[in-house]
Amino acid sequence: MGLLLVYGLNTWLPQLMRGAGYPISTSVGLLLVLNIGAVLGLVLAGMIADRRGIPPIVRLWFGAGAVLLAVLSLRIGSSVLLNALVLLTGVFVFSAQVLIFGYVTQAFPARARGTALGLTSAVGRLGSIVGPFITGALVTAGVANPWGFWFFAVVAALGLGAVSLLRRLPADSTADAPALR
Repeated sequence: MGLLLVYGLNTWLPQLMRGAGYPISTSVGLLLVLNIGAVLGLVLAGMIADRRGIPPIVRLWFGAGAVLLAVLSLRIGSSVLLNALVLLTGVFVFSAQVLIFGYVTQAFPARARGTALGLTSAVGRLGSIVGPFITGALVTAGVANPWGFWFFAVVAALGLGAVSLLRRLPADSTADAPALR
């Protein structure tokens, strides 16, 4: 779900914003704002997850991303508010995806981490293909606004649901088990 959001938004955000009635200069500029939010969010999410633990933060981040994506389906008259919403969307959506990798490293013993991360990345790559494809189909059909944003909001909600179903991390998840030799 995380890579579906990242690739889908990076590929189609300007077109989604154009479909919402914003000028092309604003639409392209918002892609920059989204990615500035991503950079800020990656640092912020890492610091907070180090203090509070990854599972609650990744749940919060996916949930906030879902809400913000749904709000972007509305016409925002204020450019300051629009930029703030897109910046916050970048903060939450991109870092939610990256927190998943940290979660995997804690959930699996050292001997299986490489395989677990590889599988996580492989499944995520499916999302990176599907996200731009579905959003492109919505753009082609002329219904990208509001359906594109709603689609992404549902994907973020599914990410929240999936992470909520994961088992609790073992109490000793921070201790490194010896790798197989």
